[in-house]
This record gives sequence, C-alpha cells and structure tokens, in this order.
Amino acid sequence: MAERWVKVAAAPDESVALLMDGVLKDAGIPSLIQRAAGFDAPDFLSAGPRDVLVPGSLVEEAKQVLEDTTGLGSYAP
Repeated sequence: MAERWVKVAAAPDESVALLMDGVLKDAGIPSLIQRAAGFDAPDFLSAGPRDVLVPGSLVEEAKQVLEDTTGLGSYAP
C-alpha cells in the first residue's frame, strides 16, 4: 500500500514553494508541490498559493526542517 502524502506547508506562490521543496530535498526529505484548492486553473501560471506535501512518515521531520530554515517556518500550517 502506498504511503499517504501530507501537507506540511502552504506557500503564497510557486517561487516560495520551490524554495521549500529545495530545502526539504537537501535534507533528504522527498516532497511534492501542488496548487492549492481553487487555484488549479492553468491561467494562474506561477501565481497563486501552493501546498507542499511530504510522505506521512516524515511530517514531523519536514516541519522541523522548515521551522529551522530562516523565513520558511512562517508558512507552515
């Protein structure tokens, strides 16, 4: 059975989401970025909020990494 992916952060736009994604991947934590609900229209391009997801077993570790990284913890839910 596949592991469930869980939202660990909400980014205001794609740029911040990509930054979070890079920080997590540098820490060895796989992550995914998806458009937030209601912003899944292609017309938004890189604008609009993004959710950052990680495997359920790594949620606490991912939140800690984001909190420890200057400026990123403020976006964590």
